[in-house]
Amino acid sequence: MTTKFIRLVSFALLMAMLLSSVACADTTKDPVDETTAAPVVGGDETAASTPETTEINAENILGPNDFGGETLTFYSRKYNGAWSSDLIVKEEDGTVVNNAIYKRNAKLSSLYSVNFEQIESGKRDCLDDFVKVISSGDSAVGAAYLGLSDAATAAQRGYLLDMTQLDNINLEGEWWTQSLNKAWSIGGAQYFATGAITTIDDQAIRTMFFNKDIIAEHNLKTIYDLVDDNEWVYEKFFEYSEIAKKDDGDGQVSLTDTFGACAQNTLGFMLTMSSGEMLVGKDADDYPVIAATENATRFIDVVTYLTEKIAGNSAIYQGDDQVIRDLFGNNQSLFYAEVLMHAQTMRTNYEINFGIIPMPKYNSEQENYYQYSTGRNTTVICFPHVATGDLLEMSTFLVEAMAVESVNTVKPAYYDVCLKGRYADDAESVYMLDIVTTSVATDFAEIFAWGGFHSTVQGAITSGSPIASILKKNSVAAEKLMKKAIEDFQKLN
Repeated sequence: MTTKFIRLVSFALLMAMLLSSVACADTTKDPVDETTAAPVVGGDETAASTPETTEINAENILGPNDFGGETLTFYSRKYNGAWSSDLIVKEEDGTVVNNAIYKRNAKLSSLYSVNFEQIESGKRDCLDDFVKVISSGDSAVGAAYLGLSDAATAAQRGYLLDMTQLDNINLEGEWWTQSLNKAWSIGGAQYFATGAITTIDDQAIRTMFFNKDIIAEHNLKTIYDLVDDNEWVYEKFFEYSEIAKKDDGDGQVSLTDTFGACAQNTLGFMLTMSSGEMLVGKDADDYPVIAATENATRFIDVVTYLTEKIAGNSAIYQGDDQVIRDLFGNNQSLFYAEVLMHAQTMRTNYEINFGIIPMPKYNSEQENYYQYSTGRNTTVICFPHVATGDLLEMSTFLVEAMAVESVNTVKPAYYDVCLKGRYADDAESVYMLDIVTTSVATDFAEIFAWGGFHSTVQGAITSGSPIASILKKNSVAAEKLMKKAIEDFQKLN
């Protein structure tokens, strides 16, 4: 099947979503919280097959159940910030995603005679509070919604259940993100997952935006066509960035210039990850191993190339979140590498004609695309070890039901938020979003903060430091912490 055919199918999907949103939901723009804010992905989204004639919803997939008016209580990362839980909303407010979540939960409440509640964390990083809540003698928490790094640490300490062993959870279902299932398993066990049940995981994906008008101004081949023709690679990214660079006339680099690309200082690591190279990989037994060593030829080639292209490059601006957002939003940068959340920011707060694309590949020989997502921003579903018996039966059934039901409710609602407005005729962006949201990559070294390994590599690219000696030094500390984590997980199995 050609990508151009897929784009035609994507256009039909887009039209269906737009007609549905007009008929069923108010398109009032959602408010946006501003923020400062693996390896097997991009086209390898193997999932349990569902007959084409069977609509994907909770009743069809899971069948009937009756919980007699019981309440499922989540412990949720709910706070006044960008990565706050969207599992439960109190009422419809006229916005697309909020209304979809409310209707999903209302339908399940009626269908299964159950109520949904959550204990709100009140802050972003909430591991200690979560442990206190579930460790109290009368805890009724059946499921949790945590930041990825908090969940990873909780799992290592034995506070979470292995989801592969829970009867009601089908991790092979398309409602769970398959690339991350493969990335997050440890020794065959998996303690957290994410997917259609939430939009926060998608919003946290770091990917690429581009300015369509600047592309047209310079008569450049469209990025969509570069993706179709397998030419969207590092070389094109830097070539286009150099072409788009424009000095304001004073001969100095300043915020009145036009840049080829703008990003936070994470750009080097985002691009490293988009090559498919990882700091930490997996061995044959599904346990983590240090991949970025002084002998990792391709990793060193990738980072060396990025170092030469990024360090001191006046066509690329790296800086504060608000500054780069304004640069791109005010049409002063061709590319903008940021979290997908800012698709809505750009639609709402700026007048800019932009598109959404995956991060570039290292070269045309690379098979898949990869989008980086951090442990601090990404959110996951998990089950506390204290949930047992009837509570566990109810919580696993209902979480699976929420995930299944979200495929045709919450997920298309979020796509509509990304695409709606005066750019909604951009059918290519539907196809691009499908690539972006199914090619997410994370790295255990970053998630578990093993020896500051990822920040060291990231800093080396920005500063222009040689990478081989840095790998030799920093991989030792990371490996020590990794081995301790492996020992802890092996004790749980």
